[in-house]
Amino acid sequence: MKRTYFFVLAWMILYFIRLQAQCWQSISAGDYQTNAIKNDGTHWAWGDNTYGELGDGTFTDKNTPTQIGTGTNWQSIAAGLYHTLAIKSDGTLWAWGANAYGQLGDGTNNYKTIPTQIDTAKDWQSIATGYYHSLAIKSDGSLWAWGYNSFGQLGDGTNINKYTPTQIGISIDWQSIAGGSH
Repeated sequence: MKRTYFFVLAWMILYFIRLQAQCWQSISAGDYQTNAIKNDGTHWAWGDNTYGELGDGTFTDKNTPTQIGTGTNWQSIAAGLYHTLAIKSDGTLWAWGANAYGQLGDGTNNYKTIPTQIDTAKDWQSIATGYYHSLAIKSDGSLWAWGYNSFGQLGDGTNINKYTPTQIGISIDWQSIAGGSH
């Protein structure tokens, strides 16, 4: 009887853990923080928040997943060194955290502690972050980049930082992107 009880209890625990594990739609780890989106479209974050990279309006670190805001329309997320990018289900682009080099793309170098919409476009498809720069592809296949560019990591042929999303080249057949450190 004890053995049967143990197996039933173990099965229930594993089933519960499996259910919990399946609630995450996407997850992205930065250097010191993690941002994730649950299947219900809510945004969760934890880890270092020195620069507001969790998006909860504070600079307080979180050591457990904490829901950020009340929105249920987050679609994808990318965590960088000290900043985070996200796309909502309506195709809008959002950013928050450190912004010393324009990596948020809002035209400033002001840090943001809450998700801030970047331009008015509603056709952002995929995003990636580097240490101090950001990359994105729009639904038409065009490639965009902004932020720190001292090593030419934006791919625009210059070493000038960009403070807003800047189209890279004229090709419209980009399918995937990834950001590195520099």
